[in-house]
Amino acid sequence: MTKVALLPLLVALVMGCPRASEPPQSASGSPAPGGTVVIGELGDVMTWNPYLAEDETTVEILGMVYPSLAVEQVDYQLHPPSFAPALATDWEWSDDHLELIFHLDRRAVWSDGVPVTADDVVYTWRTQVDAAVAWPIAGAKDFIAEVDALSPHSVRFRFEQVYPYQLMDANEGLIIPAHAWHEIPYERWREVDWRDRVVSAGPFQKARHEPQQELVLERYEHYWKPDRPYLKRVVWRPVPSRISLVSQLLAGDIQVVNGVSPADADRVRRTPGVDLVVFPDRGYSQVRWNVRRPLFADPAVRRALSMAIDRDLIVEVVYHGYAKPAVGPVLSGMWAFNSDLESPPFDQDAAREILAAAGWTDSNGDGIVDRNGVDFTFEMLTNTENELRQDICLLVEENLERIGIRAEPRFVEWGTLLALETRGDFDAIVSRWIEPTLIDLDELWRTPPESGPTLNSGGYSNPEVDRLLDAAAVATSFEDQKPLLDRIQEIIVEDQPYTFLAETMRLVGVRSTVRGAEFNDASPYFNLEDWYVNVRPSE
Repeated sequence: MTKVALLPLLVALVMGCPRASEPPQSASGSPAPGGTVVIGELGDVMTWNPYLAEDETTVEILGMVYPSLAVEQVDYQLHPPSFAPALATDWEWSDDHLELIFHLDRRAVWSDGVPVTADDVVYTWRTQVDAAVAWPIAGAKDFIAEVDALSPHSVRFRFEQVYPYQLMDANEGLIIPAHAWHEIPYERWREVDWRDRVVSAGPFQKARHEPQQELVLERYEHYWKPDRPYLKRVVWRPVPSRISLVSQLLAGDIQVVNGVSPADADRVRRTPGVDLVVFPDRGYSQVRWNVRRPLFADPAVRRALSMAIDRDLIVEVVYHGYAKPAVGPVLSGMWAFNSDLESPPFDQDAAREILAAAGWTDSNGDGIVDRNGVDFTFEMLTNTENELRQDICLLVEENLERIGIRAEPRFVEWGTLLALETRGDFDAIVSRWIEPTLIDLDELWRTPPESGPTLNSGGYSNPEVDRLLDAAAVATSFEDQKPLLDRIQEIIVEDQPYTFLAETMRLVGVRSTVRGAEFNDASPYFNLEDWYVNVRPSE
């Protein structure tokens, strides 16, 4: 369930995208490994411990360093995704489907020379479920009763029940080195500087990291696939703005930009030697209402807010057409999407009528609706690093002003935004989710606990949704789950705890010297070990 999410979709404009099947080539045309690719990103790796990671960039890059049992494939549109071998060469089920045994590749070894074994997988599972670690997606392991080593290279997962996502849940999360980390108490993990404790078993290993300046991964020579990766090194450079990213891409200082701004798409496409790859990225933007606040407690009021926001205009102006209006909590390209859903229409007159029926009128003629002496005024947060979300805030501000509501944009740096969100200390947030390929609506939409971590930062609560989530969790097949998921989506769209804005496209700019890259919504680095460049024999 890649929480930070994926798939067969390389659609729309794939202009000159190189084919992943081509071998690396030297200047003379013969296959040869080597070379460097420089990638530009808005963010940087925030931690080298994957179980403390809270952002998409960190998770994606650490996936090149730490191995996973299997590789999720890009085929989720018609059915839940399938898996290909990775650290596990194969796996087998017990007759009752309550036990799953993975067989590990015997060639896998950590970068300090210690073999990768079943003990690492067991230790990883214990880490994932430990309350002190508080892994954000620990819920993926809820129905795994035990993980034990049968031999150095065989590990067994025991499940409490049969359900559709057993393999996906078992695979979720990167494998970490038990021998290197087990002596550090989980209670101390957030105090540890993990930069000097990186032990790799993926295709690349950490070479150098200067935070907010440059991160260098180099080919791990003892990777279990002896002919991979092709590249000698990969360099990530954090760049503070999308404008700077594109400028460096077009100048040739950067070879890959994961996340070209839609406003720059035409300029990238017109530049010789640069390709633009466009595909659905499983993300949707939204305005997240804090329903604990009195202004947003009434579903009818939230519906009026949604009806006042012109999502088509956001798609046109902010995303330059590289998006489409979102409908609800499951993306429209996923197998579990309820195709009968209807979004609240853009109708500002009807929005005013709903507000008036709820008691919100402009009693003093100042242009702002009020009730019981309280103006409908609130603060709308987003992060300073994302120009697109700031533009959305400004459009939403203008839309809501027309129905007598004052939304005051406030832009803060990403860490501050996360802290405010975690505390529930906000009115509204313009943000974006990467939808997991595992259709697990529980973590976002179940009534949040009174204390402890939750992704349901807006405090949404509906007892019928909770009941349906319970039923979906124990369904033994996708066929049994589908009507439950359909109904959950209907209720959430009725309640509008979010205004679902736009399902977005991912735009990747890539220099034509980069070959073999398969870009998709599994990850911009889905097959990084297969990338190559035209290199000179000395490289």
